[in-house]
Amino acid sequence: MNATWPEGEEGKERSETSLGASHLGAGGAEGADRFVADARGDEAVALARRSRWARHMVEESTTVLATLQASVGQEVFLTLTSTERIGVEVSALGEDYVQVRTATSLRWIRLACVIAVETASALAADPGAFDPPEGLLVEVLEDLVADELQVTLGLAGGARLTGFAISVGAAIRLQISDTANLAVIDIENIEMILLPLHQRN
Repeated sequence: MNATWPEGEEGKERSETSLGASHLGAGGAEGADRFVADARGDEAVALARRSRWARHMVEESTTVLATLQASVGQEVFLTLTSTERIGVEVSALGEDYVQVRTATSLRWIRLACVIAVETASALAADPGAFDPPEGLLVEVLEDLVADELQVTLGLAGGARLTGFAISVGAAIRLQISDTANLAVIDIENIEMILLPLHQRN
């Protein structure tokens, strides 16, 4: 049996129901807009967070050592504690030195003496891919003693001595070229070893 509506009540009820539905529809649209706006805000925050993290990682990996590691095989300018600025090609890294090449020489430079590296462009360094290679500066000196090669040693303070390394221990004994003098130098005071390339021909 159908319910009967008092005169005018049916129209009023239908009108209110229709009005409520229209309000619900508008509220749903507003809710959807808020959802989209919130999602976009969350995405912007996440993007900013990722950007900050990427910058942090670059800053953490942008050190002299990481730049030298990324520069192997590349030409760079090195500024040293001796105030010397040299253009070189980075050949290899040891545990406490960088090996570099110029047109006329090989050099082994103590890492602690490299205070700046200039590159032609940004180099991506990946610290996770860098395994410190074997080798210390003192071991390079031992090899040079065995090969009886003439070398130039750059010393703390900027002095240089040229001669033949006779023996290596806590200090190196260097027979100074063209003299009868013998120099004894503590290993820790040697900042750079220079080997003229013509000796290897």
